Amino acid sequence: MTNKQTNNKWTWLKDYMQKNNISQGDVAEALKWQKTRVSELLCGKRDFPVNKVFPAAQFFNLDLEELTKYNSGYTREIPSTDGKKPLSRAENNLSVIDIVRPSINNKGIFYEIVGKQMISTDIFNMFCLSAPENIKALIAAGDAMQPTIGDGDLVWADVSVTSPDADGLYLFALEGEIFIKRLQLDNFNRTALIISDNTLYPPIRVNHPEKLKTIGKIVSVTKPCR
Repeated sequence: MTNKQTNNKWTWLKDYMQKNNISQGDVAEALKWQKTRVSELLCGKRDFPVNKVFPAAQFFNLDLEELTKYNSGYTREIPSTDGKKPLSRAENNLSVIDIVRPSINNKGIFYEIVGKQMISTDIFNMFCLSAPENIKALIAAGDAMQPTIGDGDLVWADVSVTSPDADGLYLFALEGEIFIKRLQLDNFNRTALIISDNTLYPPIRVNHPEKLKTIGKIVSVTKPCR
């Protein structure tokens, strides 16, 4: 693969796809992107948006840093494809979830990304009906939700849920703090109990639970082997 630049900065990728029998439909499916946008990319009319660089590097088996720099225009050196093959379809069938450290201030909720968790898309769809981009994983701290959630457990939250719709575990923000609690709704009286599963912490009754600052709903908990 030559590193010479052409008028179309993505000609090399088009050649790479032809060499490995990758169709534009394959790329669109793997990246969850519109096929027309893949076509525009290969014609040199657009670049990868930021949220597609990581899955593109994974799909094409390219170095993420090299692809990021090239895609952003930081360098004109084409990412090396010498001796590389795209990942197999089984390896491509992965969802990538951000592991985050959430925080809150007067401007809103912020998620500091501290890692990535890759999971088979088939397995992901078994425990979650939401799209992968709606899911954030965070590491639990403290003992308030034991034994359901322990210190150091990986908690998966659907951040597209911003209002409690049923009893369950939720991620809440209150007075500058973010915490996981169990919500038990009393729709008749329009009240709710915020419950810690650890009985050492008493429940808190709240009025108008729909006004709670809900950040997400917990959809799964992964416990490490200890």
